[in-house]
Amino acid sequence: MRLNAMARQHTVMAIFSYPDDMTRALKSLKQVKIPVDTVFSPIPQQELHDILGLQPSPVRYFTLFGALLGMVSGFALSIYAGLQWSFITSGKPVIAWIPFFVEGFELAILAGVLSTLLGMLINSRMPRVRLPAHYDPRFTEDKFGILVQCTAAEQTIVAALFKEAGAEEIHAAA
Repeated sequence: MRLNAMARQHTVMAIFSYPDDMTRALKSLKQVKIPVDTVFSPIPQQELHDILGLQPSPVRYFTLFGALLGMVSGFALSIYAGLQWSFITSGKPVIAWIPFFVEGFELAILAGVLSTLLGMLINSRMPRVRLPAHYDPRFTEDKFGILVQCTAAEQTIVAALFKEAGAEEIHAAA
């Protein structure tokens, strides 16, 4: 693992004006088996997920775990309060399951939302104090970018693939 990281010392950044050019470059890189480090896009594109083989976000598991924990906590809180103070209303049992679903549902929603926010922050590595040196502010407006870590031998191949795909700019990134 350490050898592979040391071998890939050169970084090439390509900036594209059109998403089709960027996807063409990604397909070319995939064919020659050169791994892509980062893709910048101002719009979401499902085709990028398919080309790069990205998995769905694990944030959904944070949501599920938080919602289940919230529902169990809501029921536990209601049962504890009922047993602790014995609120008997109209001859109903102390632990009345039907009304406890309200508290369980409300805490499931609350904990689900908070755990989703936490999962999103963890998985997106936020907050970022500084942007990476290779980041270009045009990526948030109308440009697309591909960052590739490669060896010195692969650097010319990568630059040629980017040029052939229609890259507007190609340069070595910091």
